Formats: sequence, structure tokens, C-alpha cells
Amino acid sequence: MAFGLACFGLAAVMVGLVGCGTGDRSSICRSHDTLRAAVRTMDSARSAVAANDDAAVGRLMDEVDRLLRAARRAVSSGNPDAATASAARAMLEAANYLGYMTGQFRSTGSIDFSLTQFASRELNRAASGAGGAPLNC
Repeated sequence: MAFGLACFGLAAVMVGLVGCGTGDRSSICRSHDTLRAAVRTMDSARSAVAANDDAAVGRLMDEVDRLLRAARRAVSSGNPDAATASAARAMLEAANYLGYMTGQFRSTGSIDFSLTQFASRELNRAASGAGGAPLNC
């Protein structure tokens, strides 16, 4: 009897956990994921620059621009509350670094990849809450 109740309890917990994981991600978490993708795309652009593949660099910069627009839209549409406001500011700062890099590419044809580390640092700060509560994404 006790084993049956334990199995039933375990099954109920599993159903609850699965149910919690299937909802829509918050806009702040979607923005964080999108900005991480933008950093990875920028890293791919570094490889394309090293290979002198100008066409690939252009496509990758277009992709970074698209990801930045999506991330900024997600942050602004989410109307961050007091718990996520610091994280949202850190993510916007990361977007600004990446946006500067794409703008630099558009105007000069070169990219200062050292700025990627600053965007990544801001995303790490955002995930840890940037002085507020951790994001829990």
C-alpha cells in the first residue's frame, strides 16, 4: 500500500514538473536566449573574417542585426518588473555592444571582436540578476 502511494505521489510530481516546463518562456528569457544566439553568431563571423569570406561575414552581420531587433523587442514588450529590471538593463547593454559592432562593420568593413567579451559579460550579469533576482530561465 505504501509503495503504491509513493508511486502515485512520484507520478503526480512528474506530471506537475512536465506541466510547468511546457509554458511560454517569459519575454526576458526569450531576449536572453536571442542575445546569446547573437553572440554565437558574432563568434561565427570571427571565423568568416579569418577565412576572408566577405559574403559570409555580411550574412552573419545581417543575422546579428535581426537577432538584436528581436531581443530588443522582447525586452521592451515584456515590461520588466522590479525583479527583472536590472537584468533587462544588462541585456540592453549587451545589445548595445553588439549593435556597435554591426554598425562598425557597416561603416568601416571591420569589426572589433574584443567587444564580444563585454556583451557576453553583460549577459552573464543579466542571468545572475545583475543585482536583482537571478533570471531562472
